Amino acid sequence: MRIKKMLPVLTLLMTLMLAGTSMVHASLEKPDVYVNNQKLDISAGMGSAGVTYVPFRPIFEKFNMKVTWDKDKKSVTATNGSTTIVLTHNSYEAYVNGKKEKLIAPPFLDPTDGLFNVNLRFVAETLGAKVTWAKKGNDAAIYIEDSNINKN
Repeated sequence: MRIKKMLPVLTLLMTLMLAGTSMVHASLEKPDVYVNNQKLDISAGMGSAGVTYVPFRPIFEKFNMKVTWDKDKKSVTATNGSTTIVLTHNSYEAYVNGKKEKLIAPPFLDPTDGLFNVNLRFVAETLGAKVTWAKKGNDAAIYIEDSNINKN
């Protein structure tokens, strides 16, 4: 008899728990990323020193850059007509057109998914884009504006 009375409550609790885990929204720790007001389908995450990290390939390709991954050196090289950026796993040094740049936090290989993550602001600003962080309550979004970026 008690089980019959508890069944609707348990059903409601299970429904709420499942619905809560399937909803994905922006947060301060996982902001949405927009390029020229187009939302990118990438996962951004906050790292040390307030750095926002994103997987390297989608962001470089959005900037019309050709990317190569060197699995031995654990580094990525991204190039377009006028800029070459080289970033290496756990290195505080980046190379932009052969010139050494100091990073506030290093890119890293995520051990859970194997993706190489890079500093979104460093990449965007190095390529001449304007980066804006917008916070509303517990939600956040990053807006990147650049007239040279592929809008597709």
